[in-house]
Amino acid sequence: MTATKHELILKYIETLPVGTKVSVRQIAKDLEVSEGTAYRAIKQAENVGLVSSIPKVATIRIEQPVKKQLEDMTLHEINLIVEGSFLTGQNYSARIPKSFAVCFSKEELLGKHVGSNTLVIVGNVEELQSLAVKRGAALLVVGGTVPSARVLRQAEDTGTPVMASPYDAFETISMINKAIYERLVQQDLVRIGDIMKRDVATLYPYDTILDWHELTLKSGHSNFPVINGENKLLGVVTPLSVTGMSSNMPISEVMDTEMLTARADNLVSHISRLLVWEDCDMIPVVDDDSHLVGVVNRQDIIQALQQTQKQPQFGETVDNLTLSGFKLDDAVGDHRIAIVGNVTQFMMNEVNIASSGAITMIVSNAATIAARKLLRLQTVVDEQHLICVEPISQDETISVVVELLQFDKKYGKVEVIVRSGEQLKYKAYLILKVLKK
Repeated sequence: MTATKHELILKYIETLPVGTKVSVRQIAKDLEVSEGTAYRAIKQAENVGLVSSIPKVATIRIEQPVKKQLEDMTLHEINLIVEGSFLTGQNYSARIPKSFAVCFSKEELLGKHVGSNTLVIVGNVEELQSLAVKRGAALLVVGGTVPSARVLRQAEDTGTPVMASPYDAFETISMINKAIYERLVQQDLVRIGDIMKRDVATLYPYDTILDWHELTLKSGHSNFPVINGENKLLGVVTPLSVTGMSSNMPISEVMDTEMLTARADNLVSHISRLLVWEDCDMIPVVDDDSHLVGVVNRQDIIQALQQTQKQPQFGETVDNLTLSGFKLDDAVGDHRIAIVGNVTQFMMNEVNIASSGAITMIVSNAATIAARKLLRLQTVVDEQHLICVEPISQDETISVVVELLQFDKKYGKVEVIVRSGEQLKYKAYLILKVLKK
């Protein structure tokens, strides 16, 4: 497949050395494209981190940021975790150990692959301390002891970092493991930015439905974001949008401007529910200024969720754990929707009934989903009054019916009824604050 001019310009920018000035006029001249094409490509390059515009200077080719990995924990960070102190080699505190070795005997130390990228954790055994330093490994001495003057001189001569912690080996290792686990949990909440496609096929308002057909054949996709010359999202075009329309009709007349969008830092688990309940196949991803930075589709999200289910180290949000068993009911009206799901053990409190916190979460999420689906409004709960008529037990199937009572530009009133079969369980009244239409 032949690359587009847009793609060729991005590839050209990638080849430029870091620090090179990038200009619309120069790229248009070098690649024999229009200045409008060059401008749009440079804006896209800025969105994906290839260049950066510095006020009153120029647009500069930059190094793309590298995501910090789990193992990127420096000696300085480890020293803080174990409440230690540097005895030598503090200048090397930014070093990142690639492996850890806990050694209690000479045989143990000799049997492990220990080098300059290793952090060796030992007690008050001078022979082991000296041997680790000779191998160039960073040294963490536990138990509140300080190495001998000989070992410290040896470390200073070789530029080896030596740290001391007041805790014993078990406590020290536990503290490091806990810090790694917490970092793992924080890092592994999978976000849209981790799975979205950045190289996006787009249309412009002045393109025609014939252009949509040609792009569909070329790209293999049928849902496209519509952007302007500044890469701002204006709408989306789907097969439903163009059905029955003349081939020379402009995209601006058929595109959907009330589309669901996502941010790169949104959680995949949250967007997955919206994507299913909104019956979307593709969601544009935008920045705070509504510039298009990527797209995510149904298949991307399904693959991400399947991957995380196979790897238990990936974190999960409370919202998603609570709502994962709920689905949109068929009974949807002009001002009413319903979600149906099963009350699980996860939602129970200490007296084995559904906790008020879980019910509040379900009700508030259902209300904001209704505002989004029925009125295309992005809202947050400003006020909520929850009335318990009868508690809900584990494994009950409940229906949460949301009715939108009244909305203006700033606020909306919502009523929510929770039933199990024909039995009324909860009633709620909410005030939603409108954030964005």
